Amino acid sequence: MEEALAENLTCRELDVLRLLGRGLSNRLIARRLDISEKTVKNHLSSIYVKLGATDRTQAALYARHVGLADPGEAAPSAPVPERDVPPADPDLTARERGVLRLLAWGLSNRGIARKLDISEKTVKNHLSSIYVKLGATHRTQAALYAQHVGLTT
Repeated sequence: MEEALAENLTCRELDVLRLLGRGLSNRLIARRLDISEKTVKNHLSSIYVKLGATDRTQAALYARHVGLADPGEAAPSAPVPERDVPPADPDLTARERGVLRLLAWGLSNRGIARKLDISEKTVKNHLSSIYVKLGATHRTQAALYAQHVGLTT
């Protein structure tokens, strides 16, 4: 079934999904593919519908799951800079690991808060701390890191 989902995507949508799976922002995807950010957003909307994903994190995790976003794979232009590579062993607290695990499962801040019986503000604070420790700029990069280190199991 997973192959069938990816087969429904156009070549350009696959390019966008591949870069999304590597944790790139819309701006970086646009630069790499030499298209506008608006075009990236349009492709992402189409990708979400075709994959049944609700957001970029789910789509990025799908790309990783089916092997579209192999970190060693060559990108259309320059590779992801070294500074985009997360640290090998960040010093996350047990609560931060729990928040990160739920984030990687695709839960929203509200869903994480309900699951852990904490406030959404507390979830946001944990996520901010996680982003700093991982060197991530957004939740998709953090979720991809969690998948990479096996926190999603």
